[in-house]
Amino acid sequence: MSWQIFEIPFHAFSGELVLNLVEAAAVLISAIAGMILASNKRMDIVGTYALAVINAFGGGTVRDLLLDNRPFYWMRNWEFLVAILVLCIAFVYNARIYHIAAEVSRRSVRVDAVGLALFTITGVGIALAQDRPMIVAVLMGVITGTMGGMLRDIVVNELPDLFRPGALYASASFTGGLAFVAALQNDVRYTYAAAIGVFVVVVLRIASTQLGVRVPAPHWLDEEERGG
Repeated sequence: MSWQIFEIPFHAFSGELVLNLVEAAAVLISAIAGMILASNKRMDIVGTYALAVINAFGGGTVRDLLLDNRPFYWMRNWEFLVAILVLCIAFVYNARIYHIAAEVSRRSVRVDAVGLALFTITGVGIALAQDRPMIVAVLMGVITGTMGGMLRDIVVNELPDLFRPGALYASASFTGGLAFVAALQNDVRYTYAAAIGVFVVVVLRIASTQLGVRVPAPHWLDEEERGG
């Protein structure tokens, strides 16, 4: 099967449109997640904006570097930088907006899960559009989905979720990317294939954080660390 998913005009429009919408949604959701973490860390407007931008664009920037895409997504779509800044100002200085966000923060696991899922599908789709091998495309999805959060956690001096033993984070992203590719390979319409991939990532991520579903821990961890 050819991975030239944009060969047929209708599918070209459909696939490209879905990718653009998915990445836009992922950027905004991930920016909000970064702002929530900044408020938990008691940061000011500069820190809030920095974490929002890092969380929103970190993974996509690393992906574009590896795939040699120029200009970077946030340079082509600079309007998002302005939109995130406006959102950050409202979040930091408007009590009503902050309290709404505080309510959202109680669902931050779901917000992060959706952001991870959307970025994963975007990364896979962009790599497939360049006719990259399947495994490379899936790994580009994982990088797009996880790298922004990893950079964000490093900035606030926390162990990134990516490296925490047992949690379904990169593994959830990888599985969802595989589901997306498998659906495309079986001639599922692009929109439905993307929805399948998003669903798989979100379900696995939430199952891990809320139900304790985990990958086997390394043998060198003690019992307390295995259950942590």
